[in-house]
Amino acid sequence: MKYRKWSIVMVKLKIININNYNYELQNINDKKYNLNLEFLDIKDNLKVGDYIYMSAELLNPEYAGYSTNYTFGDLKNKYGRKNLSTGDIDVIRIEKGKEKILLKRLYG
Repeated sequence: MKYRKWSIVMVKLKIININNYNYELQNINDKKYNLNLEFLDIKDNLKVGDYIYMSAELLNPEYAGYSTNYTFGDLKNKYGRKNLSTGDIDVIRIEKGKEKILLKRLYG
């Protein structure tokens, strides 16, 4: 089976508030998003001021896979899709200061 390669637009989101798993995020145009996010396989929790780069599709309510609840973990985690590229819709990047971490969306 062949898969069509899509051009993924990543949105830079600044964490402006965290309450348990509820993250209030803001893009560069000051649009706010409220998502329930869980991050596995990382040493330190995210903090206000850290950044998340996420596919615009995951933020679009019209996207078939849209949700306000996402769990992300290590690229090698068995509960996500296999053989992902960094340009895949299920891959996000976290910036914590100078540290950059790639995670993938987990299912199940």
